[in-house]
Amino acid sequence: MTLVEVLIGSSIGLFVAGGAMMLLLHASLEQRRGVADAATEQVAGRLQDQLIVRLRMLSATEGVVFSEPAPSSGGRALGFHRMIVARGPAPDFPREEIYFGSSRGRVIYDPNRTVGGNEEILLEPKASAFVLRNVCFFPSLKPDGTPDNSLVNVLIELDDNGTSGRKSGGSNPARIQRSFAVKMRNG
Repeated sequence: MTLVEVLIGSSIGLFVAGGAMMLLLHASLEQRRGVADAATEQVAGRLQDQLIVRLRMLSATEGVVFSEPAPSSGGRALGFHRMIVARGPAPDFPREEIYFGSSRGRVIYDPNRTVGGNEEILLEPKASAFVLRNVCFFPSLKPDGTPDNSLVNVLIELDDNGTSGRKSGGSNPARIQRSFAVKMRNG
């Protein structure tokens, strides 16, 4: 082999090796994004399941009290961060509460509002994996426009807090927004 053949062969080899490394780097980046997306979806699903279980056990005949308006970007109330209801009529059944603590980004369930220290944290953010941006509750309406106390709407917003490595345009593409309605059935 001549020196020219060795140089041409080496340059072709470097080009092929560089291309293979770029493909490997891109595949690992996509794998990282896929894992972050799946983990965020799993957290949203777990919170949704916990909220559905608790809301279905509550009484549709008891009045739902919504408080702490959750403002949207336009200043209009999007829903409420706190809802109070019971499994049955008082005094046999205590008032229960589910709320989103926006200061710490946690969803908390209180099975008895009159007793302190019995709260259960349904979801707490992990900055290295996800951040809960918003959870709000809002009433449903019947066809005639009156509130339907037996059907509660829930909105969940969370994202991966940038762990997927996506920083395009200042928005996080791994953001999840779920909206669902739960029919309370305990009578």
